[in-house]
Amino acid sequence: MSRHRLWDARYVVIDIETTGPDPERHRIIEIACLVVENGQLTQRWVSLVNAHQPVPKSITALTGITNGMLLQAPSEAHVFSRVAQLLALPNTIVVAHNAAFDWKFLQATFQRLRYKGLDGIPRLCTYRLARRLLPPTLRRKGLDSLVAYFGIPITDRHRAGPDAEATVGILRHLVDIAAQRGIQEPMELLRLQYAPLSVEQIPRKLRRQLEQLPPTPGVYSFYDSSGRLLYIGKARNLQQRIRSHFTGDRFLQQFLNGYRVGTILWEETPTELSALLREIERIWYEQPIANVVGKELDTYGFVRLTLSEPFPRLESTAQLPHGEDAWIGPIPTHKLASQLAELLRQWYRLRPCTYSLRKAPYERGCFYAELGSCSAPCNGSTTPSAYRQQVEELLYDATKQLARWQQTIYRLIEEHARTWNFEQAAALRPLWRFLQRWERSQLPLVIQQCSFLLGIPIAGKQSAEVIRFSTGVFCGSLVIPAPDFKTALLDLLLQPTQTISWLDIARLDILSRWLAQHQSEVVLLPLSGPLPSDELARLAEVFVQQLQHRVQ
Repeated sequence: MSRHRLWDARYVVIDIETTGPDPERHRIIEIACLVVENGQLTQRWVSLVNAHQPVPKSITALTGITNGMLLQAPSEAHVFSRVAQLLALPNTIVVAHNAAFDWKFLQATFQRLRYKGLDGIPRLCTYRLARRLLPPTLRRKGLDSLVAYFGIPITDRHRAGPDAEATVGILRHLVDIAAQRGIQEPMELLRLQYAPLSVEQIPRKLRRQLEQLPPTPGVYSFYDSSGRLLYIGKARNLQQRIRSHFTGDRFLQQFLNGYRVGTILWEETPTELSALLREIERIWYEQPIANVVGKELDTYGFVRLTLSEPFPRLESTAQLPHGEDAWIGPIPTHKLASQLAELLRQWYRLRPCTYSLRKAPYERGCFYAELGSCSAPCNGSTTPSAYRQQVEELLYDATKQLARWQQTIYRLIEEHARTWNFEQAAALRPLWRFLQRWERSQLPLVIQQCSFLLGIPIAGKQSAEVIRFSTGVFCGSLVIPAPDFKTALLDLLLQPTQTISWLDIARLDILSRWLAQHQSEVVLLPLSGPLPSDELARLAEVFVQQLQHRVQ
C-alpha cells in the first residue's frame, strides 16, 4: 500500500448485523467501527447491541448471534452514543460495503435517539467503487468475491468485526487503484462512486475532433450547431476528460439541458492550476448556458478588522476588500465568515460593539464588558498598547499560525462530540475543513498579505510556470525558461497592481484549494511591500535558482 493524498481523510469503516432488512421494523444487533488514518488502522471498536428485539432463527443461523448473547449486551443508547462520537469528528468519511443498507439503519437509530447533526457525513461505498475501478471480467463485486479477488484472509464471516476488517482491506486496494488512475483527493473518490457505468457513445460528427485531443492540461468549451456557447470546463488531461463526457448521456442530459454539442474547442495550458484559473475567468466573462459554478462570484465572505479605528473591531462582511483595514479571507460563505468572526472575538477578546468609543475611564462598561467577553476599552480596562497587542497576535496567527485556529476548533468539536452535542459539532465542521485547507496551502489568510511568486514545474518538461499575485490580485503568468525570461519575470514583478475584483477573490480561493494538495511540488516566494527594482531583480534570481533546482 502506497502513501498518497487519498489517505488524508479519516475513514471510519463500519459493518452491522441486524434482525432483518427493514430499518424501521428491525434493529442492529452488532456493529463494528474501524478507524483508518493515514492508511493505518488506528482504532477497532466492536459491540453487540441489546436491541430488545428477538433474533430470528435465520439470523442466528447466518451470524451465530443468539438471544442469550444479547441479554447482557449494552443497550442501543449506550452503543450508539459511542458510534456517534466516532463519526462526529472532522474529516470523517463513513465506509461500508453496500453502504446504503448500513447507513439507513444508522439513520433510523440516530433518529430514535434524537441525535442531530450526523446526516451530512460523507459516505463511501466499496461496492460502488469496485464496480467503477475493477475489470468487468470480475462479474460479482460482493464482499466474498472481492475478498477472494484481493486475497484478503477472513474468518468468522457474517460477523461485524471480521466483515469490517475485510472491508478495510478492500478499501486499501481500491484507494491504491484509484490513485493509479489519477484520483488525487478524497472528494474525487466520493464522486467516483457515482460515475456513470454506461459504454462510450460518441456522436459520429465529433469523433474526428476527439481524435485530435492532446493528453495535456487545458480548458475546453462545447458549442451547439449555431455556435452558441454551452459549457466551459477544465482538465488535467483534455483527452480523457472530454471523452468521459460522452460515456453515456448523463452529463449531456443533466448539464446541457437537451442542447446538442456541435463543436468542441480547447486550449492547452502549462499546468492544471493555470487551467483552473483560466476556466473560472472564461466562465465569469462568457457566462455559458450550462455552467452553474463561476457565473456569480460575490458569494464569498470576509472578516474585517477595522485597523483604521483606535480600538479595532471584528465584523463579518460581504464587501470586496478595500481601504486600510485587514481583510481575513476569502471565506467560502457569509455564514462561515460570521461564525469565524464570533470565535475570533472570543479568542482575542476584541470589542464587538459598533459605536465610537468616548474617552475612558469616564464611560460605563457595556454589556459585553460586564460579561467579560471583551477586554473592555470602553471603561479603561485595557490600554491602547495592550489592545493593539491582541490585534497583532490575531494578525500573526491569520498570517502564519492558522494551525492554532484549526486545532482550537478541532478541540471544540471533540468536546461537543464527547458531550453528545452532535448538532453543534456538525455546525463547526465546515469551518474546520476550510481552515485545514487554507493552512495546508501555506497562504496567509489576510488579503493584503497575499503577495508572492509561485513556480510550478511542468510535467515531462524541463520548464515551469510562474504565477504572480499581489495583495490578492492576479497579476499574470509566464513559462520559464523562455527567450529572455529573466527580463519577462522582472516585468511581471514590476507590473502595477490593479484594484481587486471578485474574479481575483475566486482565483485566490481556487489557488488555496490547489495548493492544499500540491504544496510540496511548488516553489513559493512571499513578497512584502513595494520593493526597489534592484531588490526585485535579486529576489527573481533567487526564485529562478530554486525553481530550476526543483525542475531538474
